[in-house]
Parts: sequence; C-alpha cells; structure tokens
Amino acid sequence: MINVNSGRPGHPVHERGSALVLALLIAGLVAVLAVQFGQAFVLQANRTENGLLQTRFSAYLQGAETLAAQVLASDGTDSQLDHLQEAWATQLPPFPTDDGWLAVQLVDAQGLYNLNNLSVKSRYHDDLSAPPAQRFSEQQKQFIRLLQSFADYPLSEAQAIEITEAVIDWVDTDDQPAGPGGAESLYYSTEPVVVSAANQPFSDVSELALVRHMTPALLMRLKPWLTALPTSTALNINTAAPELLSMLNASQELAPLSAESIPSLVQYRSQTYFTVPDELTTAPGLQGIGDQIDLNGSPGDDEVAQSRPYGVASEYFIVYASATIGERSRYMKALLLRDENGVRTLSRNFAL
Repeated sequence: MINVNSGRPGHPVHERGSALVLALLIAGLVAVLAVQFGQAFVLQANRTENGLLQTRFSAYLQGAETLAAQVLASDGTDSQLDHLQEAWATQLPPFPTDDGWLAVQLVDAQGLYNLNNLSVKSRYHDDLSAPPAQRFSEQQKQFIRLLQSFADYPLSEAQAIEITEAVIDWVDTDDQPAGPGGAESLYYSTEPVVVSAANQPFSDVSELALVRHMTPALLMRLKPWLTALPTSTALNINTAAPELLSMLNASQELAPLSAESIPSLVQYRSQTYFTVPDELTTAPGLQGIGDQIDLNGSPGDDEVAQSRPYGVASEYFIVYASATIGERSRYMKALLLRDENGVRTLSRNFAL
C-alpha cells in the first residue's frame, strides 16, 4: 500500500528536497555575489590603473612645462630681445620616455594677436564723426586689418569695422556702443539666447563666439592667430606669425598689408631680427610705408602709452605639450609669464 502522507512536513524526503532547494539558492546567491565582487574588483582595478596612468601623464606634462620654464629663465628674465633664432624657439622632435613619447613646444604669446589689446582706445574713440583711421587706436586697426586678410573669407573694410566695434564693446568697461556695429548689453538682451556684454577683458578666445557679427566660419579662421593675455601687450615683430604681418600698415590705412609685401619681410626676418621697432621703417616689403606705421600709439592716450603697439621683447609665452603612453595621449597648454621676478605659470589646461 502506498502511504499518501509520505510527503507531509517533517518527512525525510521533504526535508531532503528543501535542503536541495536551499543549497541551490545559496549557490546562486554566492554566484551572484562572486560576479558582483568580481565586477567591483575589476572596476576598482581600472580606477586604480587610470589613476596611476593619469598621474604619469601629469608628471610628464608638467615636467615639459618645467623644462620650458627653465629654457626661458636661461634666456634671462630681463631679456631685451626675443626672436626666432633663440634657443627657446627651437622646434624639437618628440623624444622617448620609459612609457612612450613626450613633445613640447614653446610659443611667444606676443607673436599672436592679443584680444585684450582692443581695450586700448584712441583719444578720438567717442567722436563718431572722426575718420575711422583716427577714431581707432593702432591696436584696434591691427584687428581690422587682420579681419580683412583671409582670402577664403573676404570681408570689406566696413564689415571689419562693424565686427571690431562689437568686440570692443565686449571687452571695454562702459555700456556705450563703440559705433553703429557695436553691441552692449541692451543689444544682447533681445537675442534668442540672452547674455550680457562681458565689459571686462577676455579670459579665453572662445568668448568671441558670443559677440555680435561673429560667425563660426570666421572664428575658425581667427582662432589660430589669437590669444587672450591678462593685460594689453605689444605685438612682437620678431616672432609674429607671418599671417599676422598683414596687420602692419601705414597708420591711415585700415586695409591689410599687401600679400606681395609679406614674403620679403619674412625672409628678412629669417636672416636677422629687429632690435628696435623703429627698424620697421626701413624693412624690406615696407618701403614707402614704414615711416608711416604708428610705432608709439596715439599721442595723449595714457593706455596706449602704457602698451606700445609693436615691440621686440616678450613677457608671455605658451607651452604646448603632449604625452603618449601606449595608445593613449594627453595634451596640455600652459601660459607662462617671464618678468623680473622669474618665470611662473599663470594658467594650465589639460585635454584628451
């Protein structure tokens, strides 16, 4: 006879079944925990590895910055001349490290156009009836000429003036439009994306994207030749990029220097260097206009007197460095100041 109660609670067969289920549950739980612990271990290991990797990247990149600072310091903190034949300007090939490669390049920031020079105004800046060549300072005229120098993005003189007026309004401290093309906070308050005119120095070139009249296409062409330094600075005519030599012209001219004049000027500069800005008056490529270049700034304008438009020595330099470890690379850009107190870093940015 079959015992129909053989599966009742407490029976050995039932107990064995319950134990088996419990064992399976425990085994499943252990497996889940093992997977979770394994994933956590791998994640922590990856984090540790990434942390160590980032530490190595930082060490290499900051080491490159320290090397650049030492090279500048060896040139002398009271250097009266900076030119492209000096050691700091030498372009070195990437050199090997224990983990990969390291590349470093030192660039004269004053060989670029400093956007904060647009704050330097002529004594006639408020007189909208004055001729443009008189109303704008030499630093502002440099920007107007630069805007007209792109063959693949032609701008008229009138368009360049409008853009310059808007950028002047962005950087100056007042809320008075610099001219018909200007734009202060009232103008930006009516835009789809409401912003206010900064009315302070540029901290980064990317701010130009917010300025009236500025298009992405124009900004793309301008960015390689621009910088934003803490103060107004003289353009170093020894180190200025060839593309920026178009900003040289007679003080009454808002058009850029002719393209035919630039190669001879570049060739002359490759063979020697300027010891004083006055040598521009006799430089090849500038015959007939050299003595008409505004080398000192507008008379009576204190701001211009503090920062002459052109110079032959620099204080601000940019370090570009890249480090490669395995298949990964990291990049750094640092701004250095060299003055009577030595060489120090003002800012540092890292990127992938």
